[in-house]
Amino acid sequence: MITPDLFAELLTRAIATAVIVVGITITVERVGPAIGGALGGLPIVIGPGFYFLIQEQSTTFTISAATSSLIALTASQAFLIGYVAIARRSQAAIVIASLCWLLAALILADVPQSPWIGLVLFLTATGTARFVANRFQRPYTRTHARGGLTALLARGVAAGLLVAFVTVAAEKLGPVSAGFLMTYPIAMTVIAITVHQRSGADVVIATLRSIMYGIGSLAAFTFTLAVTLVPFGSVWTFVASLVAGVAVTFSLTLRSARLI
Repeated sequence: MITPDLFAELLTRAIATAVIVVGITITVERVGPAIGGALGGLPIVIGPGFYFLIQEQSTTFTISAATSSLIALTASQAFLIGYVAIARRSQAAIVIASLCWLLAALILADVPQSPWIGLVLFLTATGTARFVANRFQRPYTRTHARGGLTALLARGVAAGLLVAFVTVAAEKLGPVSAGFLMTYPIAMTVIAITVHQRSGADVVIATLRSIMYGIGSLAAFTFTLAVTLVPFGSVWTFVASLVAGVAVTFSLTLRSARLI
């Protein structure tokens, strides 16, 4: 049964996802992939999920879910590598990317539930992903994006509905599965497909390469939540986690702006 709180969470996450997908796609087209990708890691999607999780679940459950989400971000890097590697060969690169995520997630499911281990894994995966992505990056020129705004909005809404579905499924599972599902790259899936179709392979590769650093914001959010929930309590932990995530995005955006 969908309670008022759960409905509010579903609506918030669906709207947030749609806004992120549309906003980042337009940012990539107007400003460039570097800043657009940096903004891709804002914890707008998982933030509401963990806000409600803190309110409704035990401290142990929430810490385990946050740790699992942090570990699962390594699988997100595998997703990004898979898409980048195939992007120039086919617009069906999403299939390979999704398989890469699934394989990585199955392996990572057995990793010990430690936020410190999760952080080390994520940092290692991020460095590796960027190294691999550098081999596929080429100079790009901004061109007028193909496709109308209506199709873009439709994809954003579809991504939001998918996030809502995943949230309902996560509510019925344990903390590990819930944590992995919360960070499944739904928004990145729609962003990758949309940018690829509207702006081409070179631009989508540059965008996803930037997102590899951008999701460091999600790592900061989940790591802070996992290690501070017990000593700080729910309210201050959530605030600290948001600040940590936004700080990473802000610093990456500034860095990208200076390099343009």
